[in-house]
Amino acid sequence: EDLTKKKWNAEYDVQYLRSAMRGLGTNEDAITHVITTRNNAQRQDLKKKYKTSYGRDLIEDIESELSGDYRSAVMALFVPPAVYDAYCIKEAIYGPGTDEASLIEILMTRTNPQINELRKVYGDVASPHRKASDALIEKDIEGDTSGDFKRLLVAASQGDRYEITREQLEEAVEEITVEGNGTGMYNVNYSKLADMGQAKRDAEKLFKAGEDRWGTDEEEFIRIFSTRHYYQLRATWNEYVKLTQRDITNSVDRETSGDFRSGLKAIAQNIKCRPKYFAERLKKAIKGLGTDDKTLIRIVVSRAEIDMVQIKKEFLEMNKQTLWKWIQDDTSGDYRKLLCAIVGKN
Repeated sequence: EDLTKKKWNAEYDVQYLRSAMRGLGTNEDAITHVITTRNNAQRQDLKKKYKTSYGRDLIEDIESELSGDYRSAVMALFVPPAVYDAYCIKEAIYGPGTDEASLIEILMTRTNPQINELRKVYGDVASPHRKASDALIEKDIEGDTSGDFKRLLVAASQGDRYEITREQLEEAVEEITVEGNGTGMYNVNYSKLADMGQAKRDAEKLFKAGEDRWGTDEEEFIRIFSTRHYYQLRATWNEYVKLTQRDITNSVDRETSGDFRSGLKAIAQNIKCRPKYFAERLKKAIKGLGTDDKTLIRIVVSRAEIDMVQIKKEFLEMNKQTLWKWIQDDTSGDYRKLLCAIVGKN
């Protein structure tokens, strides 16, 4: 089915959704089909069209008709990405106890534009009664965390990491090979994207801040981990190995502890391979004692249109089974059908 804007019929979809929720019982299969064959932007249009057509709120109807994890996943799919991130952070902070793992997963993996959008909407999501300000997320983080972990989260929540521009990336592409199926293979000269002298200096500073002294200079770790762009940090990790014969994550393990250590390791793992980081998070969510459905839903929904293909590849390589198979075996009912439809069998 062609889902381009030109051929997509939103009116047909809202009629289909309305009929699925009218009368006795709910047609969950119909709801699953519509929302998993549309992207997030199209689902935002569906909400508007539904209200225009029926004078009803689609989200309120879904909330009253569905239940359990299936309802949670469907509701998540109808929320814009930044608003969903804001909702998840609100839950992590305002819920019973602080969910540090969720704060780390969201704040350490988002790009500057994603963080800046999150800052704009967070106040309305978390505390509509408070005066709107993009600094509200910082205040909530500071009120619910402490120490070096707090400072790392606040730094990450600025959305001010130096990032490579599209022009710089294009200049670093030395060769494009087009495969038989039409896909392009890019040969990127990463040394053009990183200041190798800076990478060496930063590696030495990290060594002096950790392995080479009694105690750890946590501020130096925060500064370098939070301000350098990903290609620069990748070069720094390589220089660090040359200098110490030790991977940066090993040093983080040795020199730091607790949630601060987990946050630094999340950044390091994302630099090396972001899809692998999420594959590991999914494995932990599914394999643990009881399924961590909040994490499972959050990752599947938030990465569906970004890098789910790559995450599935890493998951298969890591576990010798597909993510689809793990979800199929560990969930049930309409919830299982929905997640499996988003992830895809192949």
